[in-house]
Amino acid sequence: MNILYIAYSCSPFLGSEDKIGWCVPYESSKTNRVWVITKEEQRKPIEKYLKEHRLENIEFYYIDIPEVYKKVFKGFLYSGRLNAWNRRVFTLVKRICSENKVDIIHQITPIEFRAIGDYGKIADVKFVCGPLGAGQRIPQGLKDYAIGHEIIEIVRTIVNYLFRFKLKVTGKLNRCDYIMFANKETQEFLGGGWNCPSELVFDNGLRTDELVKTESVEDRNMGKNITYKESMTEVVVGIKDNKIDKTNNCCTFLVVGRMLYIKGLDFLFDALSRISETSNYQVIIVGDGPELFRLRKRCKRDKNLKQHVQFTGKVPYFEMEREYAKADVLIMPSIRESTGTVLLEAISKGIPVITINKFGGATLIDENTGWLYDGSDKESYIENLKRAILECIYCPDEVKRRGINARIKAENYTWQEKNKKYQKIYENLLKSDSEANKNQCV
Repeated sequence: MNILYIAYSCSPFLGSEDKIGWCVPYESSKTNRVWVITKEEQRKPIEKYLKEHRLENIEFYYIDIPEVYKKVFKGFLYSGRLNAWNRRVFTLVKRICSENKVDIIHQITPIEFRAIGDYGKIADVKFVCGPLGAGQRIPQGLKDYAIGHEIIEIVRTIVNYLFRFKLKVTGKLNRCDYIMFANKETQEFLGGGWNCPSELVFDNGLRTDELVKTESVEDRNMGKNITYKESMTEVVVGIKDNKIDKTNNCCTFLVVGRMLYIKGLDFLFDALSRISETSNYQVIIVGDGPELFRLRKRCKRDKNLKQHVQFTGKVPYFEMEREYAKADVLIMPSIRESTGTVLLEAISKGIPVITINKFGGATLIDENTGWLYDGSDKESYIENLKRAILECIYCPDEVKRRGINARIKAENYTWQEKNKKYQKIYENLLKSDSEANKNQCV
């Protein structure tokens, strides 16, 4: 097949969306002829990689936009930049399709639904879009953690509704041949009505070298030989009596991400503040950002948090292995998140995850690979997160069990497996088109 990928974010040296934009076409090029269109800023890293590695069946094109767009469209207005870029890309896409027999156009990054290109207008080429995100909102019970940022959330909501209306008016979704969604919230927000198949797909993937050996997971997660039922009985009683002070091997929790209000660190600290100071655990927080200074100050003022929480600051992507090696459990306390690349990185190391029962976490994690908490109001969210953390501290065997299951599940999310899935989608689209043409001839 001949496949053209639209990948605004695309780098062989970074994670998150850049990793998606690079790895999907890279894997696809092993069996297909591939073209990739990305932004001009990616030229240097990609050309650096190509000098050191010989790749076949893949060509890269770079499109830039005026600097004024980059200065104006930032933060929650970033979609403006992406759409300006997509408009410039459209002309190049038409030329590549006219000069080559392109079968599929797949827009893989960015994943936000506000930046879908008009590639469905190009005749005789199937347009696949996604996985799409950005339709998620902060749950009602967690909105207190956005205080001070209400304007951002209001503007974001208004923009989302405007783009949803625009998608319906322009019929852009109806010109897609297949749509993938990164989370259920975005799928539900767009409300259906499109004339093509759609499904939920976790957006990111793993290289095979990112999967740790299962024996290493078992060795690292060895806990005391106590049953899950016995452990949880003690935890439940301890919660009820507020007298949990049992000593166990230290449980290390890892939190990774930009220090932004939507990452939910204040929410996490509220839950940690309710856990006994004598509990044997530590929380390592990796990342930097505008909230870092304030969050550090909060921990210094609180004796309990100061004792159990430490900040490492920013750690380069390829040095994260050592941070994961220290961890028993990953916590992603985000109050609004499209998917969360760190979830997949964690389970690839055999590290179970605590996260909200929404967004990408609900697509990837289950009760056998981590802990999904929910709530109806702020109090219940805090208590349910606290309970999940306590279970990890006092039930090491359960952490071990879910960690091993997480590592096994991660094998389904390698780029090779993702490529197989995408190839099947492409083949089915072309097959259905071929069958339709046959019926017309008959």
